[in-house]
Amino acid sequence: MLSEEPSPERTKLGFKDAVLSSFKFLGEFGLRAIEKKTTFVRYESAKVFVNVYHGRASFELGVEVGRLAEPSLKMTLYDMVALAGAKEIEGFGKHVMFQVSSREGIKEFVPKLACLLEKYGVPFLRPDANAYRAVEVIRSQAAVEYEKQVCLQDLRRKAEAAWHAKDYARVIELYSPVREELTEVEAKKLVYAEQQVLAAEGVGSRSSPRKKR
Repeated sequence: MLSEEPSPERTKLGFKDAVLSSFKFLGEFGLRAIEKKTTFVRYESAKVFVNVYHGRASFELGVEVGRLAEPSLKMTLYDMVALAGAKEIEGFGKHVMFQVSSREGIKEFVPKLACLLEKYGVPFLRPDANAYRAVEVIRSQAAVEYEKQVCLQDLRRKAEAAWHAKDYARVIELYSPVREELTEVEAKKLVYAEQQVLAAEGVGSRSSPRKKR
């Protein structure tokens, strides 16, 4: 269980001072620092809040932006960069970008965090309702895609088991509805399974005894 206050060693990293120095531009949007802690600084304006944090256990630096009217709906830097179509340019999605545990790391990466917010976060700091709605749509689509991939993973597991068991009818049953999602190898397995089932049906029909007249 985490203690209420971070260890005294965290103070030596200088996170709070780095944030207050690097995020001065927030004043242009009417945002003022109302909470200043060793690992957490919060800014607020009449409509918007910004949380800048340094994870207690993860040591990950992060920024959250939201509207005071909807405090549970928080935008991350990832959301803002993704909306701008700049994930690849900024290197998001490949690894944890801002995970630092040294004073030098704080000095290097807190300003970078601020630069990214200033570059991509302006619509959210204003705040632009359309920007928030756009992120909600992206998140909803991502959730649907994630659920789809989970279902596909389960289907592939079952299909692979059926393939090894030479249960070709089951392979067809599982793969056919998602034909467009199959890999090249899976598509070949489906074709082979269909050929095997057709061949078996052909043999069965030829071997059936004819009724006597």
